[in-house]
Amino acid sequence: MNVNDISNGSVVKIYAAINGHSIVIMTEAIFGVSAGLIVKPMEYFGKYMQFLEPSQVQIRNKRDGRVYKFMSTTITPVKTRYGNFHLIRCSSKLEPENSRRAERFYIEKLGLMSINGNNLDLKNCIVHDLSMRGISLIIDRDTVLKPGDRLAVMFRYGASLHNYEINTVVVRNFFVDQKKAVGCSISNVSVDLIGLLSQKKHEKYTKLDEVPATDLNPAIPKQQQIMEVEEDLAKKMIPEKKSALNISSQGTNPLDPANLEHITDKTLRQKKREEHMEKQAKEIESLLDLRDV
Repeated sequence: MNVNDISNGSVVKIYAAINGHSIVIMTEAIFGVSAGLIVKPMEYFGKYMQFLEPSQVQIRNKRDGRVYKFMSTTITPVKTRYGNFHLIRCSSKLEPENSRRAERFYIEKLGLMSINGNNLDLKNCIVHDLSMRGISLIIDRDTVLKPGDRLAVMFRYGASLHNYEINTVVVRNFFVDQKKAVGCSISNVSVDLIGLLSQKKHEKYTKLDEVPATDLNPAIPKQQQIMEVEEDLAKKMIPEKKSALNISSQGTNPLDPANLEHITDKTLRQKKREEHMEKQAKEIESLLDLRDV
């Protein structure tokens, strides 16, 4: 699959860095052209972004619902008869994210657990996250667990406070925000647990059908729109009025006042202070004139 095969309305995330600080920029796919993928324009304080270095891109394709991650070749602002957009280029084929990897969902609910079948000594725990293959639990500081211990975990979740029971085996020990935690594997997934994971997945993602498609010109077919945009791209027109903001790991800092047209070096407080001092100077000058009289 090529980047220009991405469907209209697909959500696009771009991971970039400015002076070592990571940022995530969201936009939306319009349609693919021979040069790459046309997406909605990305601006920062009225300036079009231009990515000088390859950036990590993540797209959830509206057609198949799969997530594609890749490195862009370039991401540049372009001008067309329908307005200004960005063009994402990628020279490599796109591969979907490994769908076999179990997706984890945060639960963060208080629960109880028994260790190695000892139901007379239940321990408190917090169900941190959950997947089809495993569960992670935050445990008390005094609770000692080792790999191979069998746990029976119980917790309530949802508006109806449905009770979930999971049999699991400790795989590793780790820390979550300096709190003791264990990662456990799940061998038998119950119907209740599958329902919970399905519910969490729907909460996390917007339904693809609910994402509105963008039509640049409803009066003509999509294929004709693509041809017209191709013609405009061939002219190599540059967006007018708004200058470009270059984004790179060693590039411009967009928070620098020198890069923001609407911000001057003088702050509002400095300006008021200067006006106040100027007013005082005039009053002193007037008093001196009266004394001379």
